Amino acid sequence: MGFFIGLMLTVQVLACLFMILIVLMQPSKADGGLGAAFGSGATDTLFGARTGNILTKATVWLAAILFINSILLGFLFSRQSSAVLDAVKKAPPAAVQKSEPAAKDKKTAAPAAESKAVAPEKPAGPAKTPAPAPAAK
Repeated sequence: MGFFIGLMLTVQVLACLFMILIVLMQPSKADGGLGAAFGSGATDTLFGARTGNILTKATVWLAAILFINSILLGFLFSRQSSAVLDAVKKAPPAAVQKSEPAAKDKKTAAPAAESKAVAPEKPAGPAKTPAPAPAAK
């Protein structure tokens, strides 16, 4: 299933890139914009006089591919994550390891057991003195 998801993700990325390219190639209604940046007559010579129809059909087909592919990818990812969660739920709990060393000698185990954690020193600075309590009348 991982190969199929990778293949569909590749199709999704390529379809997105082609969709961007096709939308940018389409001439705007005012014959300005980015359609003219590709040489407004270049698409006519490449695809013929009905360039708008070809680009419009390609846009519709790519939009349909993107829509269907997105739904299928969402379905596959949801099934994949639930399978992982089911596997985690069925797995036995991990064994708890003891923190004491597994030495047979008491001499080697004693220093580790007797060592104490040392608290970090406070930074040097002016010591704060508590405020005196108010005098009772």
